[in-house]
Amino acid sequence: MKYLTIIRHAKSSWDQPGVPDHDRTLNDRGRRAAPAVAAFLHRTYFGGGGGEKLLPSPDRLVSSTAQRALNTAQIMRETFAMPAESMLLDSKLYLAPPTTILDCVRNFDEKWNHVCIFGHNPGLHEFADKILARASVPKMPTCTAVLMALPHEFWGLADWQEAQLIGYITPKSLERRFPELYGNISQGDGDD
Repeated sequence: MKYLTIIRHAKSSWDQPGVPDHDRTLNDRGRRAAPAVAAFLHRTYFGGGGGEKLLPSPDRLVSSTAQRALNTAQIMRETFAMPAESMLLDSKLYLAPPTTILDCVRNFDEKWNHVCIFGHNPGLHEFADKILARASVPKMPTCTAVLMALPHEFWGLADWQEAQLIGYITPKSLERRFPELYGNISQGDGDD
């Protein structure tokens, strides 16, 4: 079995006119949400801080080359205490449609058991809807993480409608469920 976590980049800034879309950085809300979601994943699923390990820790973080996705991946890599070489950039993930994301997954190194992909909507949300077998995710706001298990021992066999949903985490859900830990991480500009 292989494990895949897809993460939409954290909220980015539109405050700098003339900055190309690819180069937009995280805004304050994104800089609050990314470490919070990373800490929750690390503690709850990956056994960080002495907790029970529910899933194998990620072997690799594979990110779109867009600055907002890269910033999100870097924050999470630091929280997961992973070495710099565990993060890879893939330009094909920038605004990628679902079929491109599936091709990327199929080409992962078979030695890796768990990979986190950092990318963009609408492609990530459509990918989740197409690859999950008996579940769907209602939406993927910024900094949403969807954890899933693929039923094969080889990435190359990944296909549509086969994955099992393990977890669906949004900044707002963390804020509502654990206000003492994650209060105010989703407050700010806009709803997404």
